[in-house]
Amino acid sequence: MDTGRLRTSSPGAAPRRRWLWLWLLAGAALAVVIGGAVAAVVLGGAGRNVPESLLPPAEPSPTIPPGDTAAVFLGDSYTQGWGASEPSRRWSALVAEEAGWVEVNQGQGGTGFVTTSGLGGCGLAYCPTYLERVPDVVAAQPDIVVIAGGQNDLAALAADPDAVRAAVTETYDLIREGLPQARIIAVGPSTAQPGNELIVELDEWVQETAASVGADYVSLIDPVVIEPGMVTVDGVHVNDEGHRAIAERVLSGIRDR
Repeated sequence: MDTGRLRTSSPGAAPRRRWLWLWLLAGAALAVVIGGAVAAVVLGGAGRNVPESLLPPAEPSPTIPPGDTAAVFLGDSYTQGWGASEPSRRWSALVAEEAGWVEVNQGQGGTGFVTTSGLGGCGLAYCPTYLERVPDVVAAQPDIVVIAGGQNDLAALAADPDAVRAAVTETYDLIREGLPQARIIAVGPSTAQPGNELIVELDEWVQETAASVGADYVSLIDPVVIEPGMVTVDGVHVNDEGHRAIAERVLSGIRDR
């Protein structure tokens, strides 16, 4: 057996092998960098990598003319307007227009009562929880506060239900304390996916808490407002038809009171 041939290499083979290893190492490093960036975007949005085309553009805070009714909408990506073809077609804008309010939109995708978000969810490096955003709601001194969502808290709810319930209660209590004369409207959690016991439980907590602070309550899951044809390509958000359906449910709910 001629083992000598296996040990013998042609001139220049060693340099070529060195260059090959350098290229492989460089490629691996680049893959780590790219993979880390992608992971940051995906994880920043509550584990969802949503197409950028669904993210509504940034918009300035509205000017509230004296005598007009200002309504702050505190919520998640549905409130922020993900999936709507333009901000004027998101459900919060439709509600405000129909009711004659000036919309102050404080929706931030991927957030919840205890859940924070990032680039993939709200378009910013960090977006705080509803509870952390209460001072901004109070500082706006609105006539009306609409608190919507909570579906981004379902994972936290499964892990630590007491923490979620405490955050729901504290959010409503602090807003009522800071805005004793404001009308508070609670819009329960919704989902484009089939409902489960967790979202029903959270919806019940929101309803109970709303009653404790004298807030109106509107359910989006009893009956379910979102139909399959209203769901966007990401499987999570709703299109213009879905936003319109949510708006009509909210308007119907608050007209009854």
